[in-house]
Parts: sequence; C-alpha cells; structure tokens
Amino acid sequence: FLASGKKNYLGELNFKNPLFFYGTTFITTKKNICADAVYDRSGGLSFPPPTMKKILNNLKFKTLCNNKNSMYVLLGKFMPKSFKIKNQAELKKALLKFPAKKVAVLKPANGLGGKGIIIDIPKNLAQIILAKKTEYVLQQFVDTSHGIKDITKEKHDLRIILIDEKIVMTSVRTPKEGSYLANVAQGGKIQEINIKKIPAEALVLTKKIQKILDKKYNYPLYSIDLGFENGKPYVFELNDQIGFPSEKMNGHKLFIHKLISSLEKLANS
Repeated sequence: FLASGKKNYLGELNFKNPLFFYGTTFITTKKNICADAVYDRSGGLSFPPPTMKKILNNLKFKTLCNNKNSMYVLLGKFMPKSFKIKNQAELKKALLKFPAKKVAVLKPANGLGGKGIIIDIPKNLAQIILAKKTEYVLQQFVDTSHGIKDITKEKHDLRIILIDEKIVMTSVRTPKEGSYLANVAQGGKIQEINIKKIPAEALVLTKKIQKILDKKYNYPLYSIDLGFENGKPYVFELNDQIGFPSEKMNGHKLFIHKLISSLEKLANS
C-alpha cells in the first residue's frame, strides 16, 4: 500500500484511502488499513510521530540526517573538520582556524540539494551575512579533484546506499564544469557504479559507521555520501531520503528485495 498526505493518517499504523499495488499499477481503495510496518518517505520532521513503532527510518534517525552539525557530533572522526555556526561572531572566530589562502565551505546545517553552499577563502567568507535564526556549518574543504581509482578522474561525491546492514547500490556524482557541487539539483551528473568497485578504504569506513548507526536507529535505509582526497575518504553527510532506483539500474532488484525484507523483519519484531 502507498499512503500519502496527513489527512489520510489516522494514528498509530492506521491509514485511509491508500493506493494498492495490483500487479503492474496502483489502484485507489476506499478502505482503511492497519499497516504491519511502514517505510517513511515524507520530507521534513512532522512525520513519523516519535511513538510510532515498526517504522523504517524513525524520527530520531530523520532528525539526525536533517542536521549536519548533529552528524558531526556522532561521526566527526570520519568527517572534515567542522564548526557549528549560529551568528557572525562565531563565523569570524572559527574562520581564524582555517588557512588564509585555502578555501573552506560554509553551508546551512539543514540544507538540501546543495542549496546555500558557499566555497571561498576565509577573508571572503567573513563578509557573508548569515540568515537570522539559521544554523550553519563551517567545514574544511576536501579536494576531490584527483578522483577515485577505477571510478572517476574528476571531482566527485561517492554515494553508498545501505538497507538492513547491506550495501545495495552505489553511485558517483560529478559536478558540472567550473563547479564544486556534485548535487544533481546543481547540475551534477550521476552514474551507477558496480558495488565490487567500491574502494577498500570506503568499505572499511562504511563498516565503522554501520556499527554506530544501524543498531542505534533500528537498521534504517540510508546513504553515506563521501569523497576522496589523496586516497583518504571523508564523509560529507548521511541521507535518509533515497530515491527509488529506475528499472534500468543494475541494483534496482536488490534495493527492492532488501527494502521488502527489512519491512518484513520490522513487521515480525
């Protein structure tokens, strides 16, 4: 079943007017259902309620993925050096800890799709007027321009997608010419990569992060986005909003099967 819209949520695991997948398409139903388990694909933090059980990607995990400063508190040893910024004074103070002639990264802590990211030298970043009541991250710039061996020779963002402790897909995103941002929303290109090509360093890093996240957040569905500088991987962020893969992608069947088995496990827990 596919349920959409707050008006169709009845509380607990109950929904009304869901769509039902019938063979090859979804059909409209006029009945209420009580779900055995739920995979939440809603944006924002208004859903699911904190008390909802048997849900894949619970509110605690979504809250973590919604704030890059929270990610740094939990996973900072795997990430570029970062500072939480709430006002102009904190920005100027933190910028003193960065080399004057090297670029750094300033971005909203709750930003999506590469929006609001500024990459520049500290002198110029100090002139940025921060939005009121907005939390930022000031971060060490990771130079990924040397690429990843056997995957890409360009600036990049490597995405590793996990469901129920297993890597199900991986892809590499590369920015358009003249840009640092690999986000597809910012003109970047995405290419699926064979899981067997994931560098050993990235696999080791992934396993370390899994040990921290999976049990703590009841084995969510998420991606680890990272980049390589001089052969060393750095985590950029976690992402809980993973788009469903197209049938043209090699990993789409494994993605769907692991999603279903993960829901079955939740339903029977």
